[in-house]
Amino acid sequence: MLKLNNKGQSLVLFIVLLPILLLVIVLVVDVGTIMTSKQDLNNINYMMVDYGLSNLGKENLEEEIRKYIVLNDSEIDNMDIRVVDNEVYINMKKTEKSLIAHIFNIKDFEIVSEYKGTIINDKKSIERIK
Repeated sequence: MLKLNNKGQSLVLFIVLLPILLLVIVLVVDVGTIMTSKQDLNNINYMMVDYGLSNLGKENLEEEIRKYIVLNDSEIDNMDIRVVDNEVYINMKKTEKSLIAHIFNIKDFEIVSEYKGTIINDKKSIERIK
């Protein structure tokens, strides 16, 4: 009876599965980083809308909000800040670089955060639009 040598099978299987395992790990880390960045952007936006509602009477409030946003996150690509009557609206966009996007030559992820706050009957109301 012919006896086969099975010593190299697990090494071949390991070499075949290693790139797939590494790709999954990188994907998990990338998605986690993007989700954390999205949450950070939402937190900054919420705080700035709340700050704007608390200081509606100030002059140059939009510029002051813009300054605080840049202090918290200097990598924001685009922001739209509007203060009208009893309403504060802030829209921020940020591009998050990704290793997966770099590997597969696709564009980086764009994160958008949009909040609107109003004062109705002396109560603050802040809602997330995007």
